Amino acid sequence: MEARPLGECGGVVGHFRDLAPDAVVLDLDRLPSHGREVGTILRDSKSTRHLPLVFAGGAEEKVERIRAELPDAVFTAWEGIGDAVRVAIAHPVANPVKARSHADRSAATPLLQKLGIKTGMQAAVLGGFEGFEELLGELPAGAALVKRFGTETRLGLYIVRSERELADAFDHAAGRLPESVSFWIIYPKQTKRYPNQTKRAKTSFNENDVRELGLAQGFVDYKVCSVDAAWSGLKFSRRRK
Repeated sequence: MEARPLGECGGVVGHFRDLAPDAVVLDLDRLPSHGREVGTILRDSKSTRHLPLVFAGGAEEKVERIRAELPDAVFTAWEGIGDAVRVAIAHPVANPVKARSHADRSAATPLLQKLGIKTGMQAAVLGGFEGFEELLGELPAGAALVKRFGTETRLGLYIVRSERELADAFDHAAGRLPESVSFWIIYPKQTKRYPNQTKRAKTSFNENDVRELGLAQGFVDYKVCSVDAAWSGLKFSRRRK
């Protein structure tokens, strides 16, 4: 299946409803959070809830978290995918379990925790929007927000509004970030309003565009975050050689 933004739930459901597959195989190796979320979306819709789900690959700890929320799905290593699919088709689940949606989980998690700002951490914030620091709330003990990257910086947050700012952020990260430092690209949601503003955000790019530009610059995304009703984030690190 072609990767889609997680917000396009109707598109995901419609795709599988029209395709009517015997089972759905979801890859947990490359983007486990996306595989999990597609499974959740399918289980949340009456028209696709009956489809057998097969999760393949993935790190053990992430597989276990998904298994805890969708225990009636089938989990397998890629070497056993054929047998796993046959089992899933032969033994459909009568009353499938529904997992909590990404939005439900995200709403219950403090923003500092979602972004990974921890005790004693220095995080560099480039750009911003009105009310961002208030959204973060009180920082953990010893943590600090700075306006530029230094030797003590352990996390980057680029807040961008335009394609130009997005490209500049990736150029800056490619040239300035130490190998071990990961960073967030925080960008406006296309259909939401900026905080304290009445006009809708007129962005010309979405999550897929952010991801594709990051991949082209040698980074990989591995976490998605809803910052608030108007802003989203994707977290990147350098691709391992």
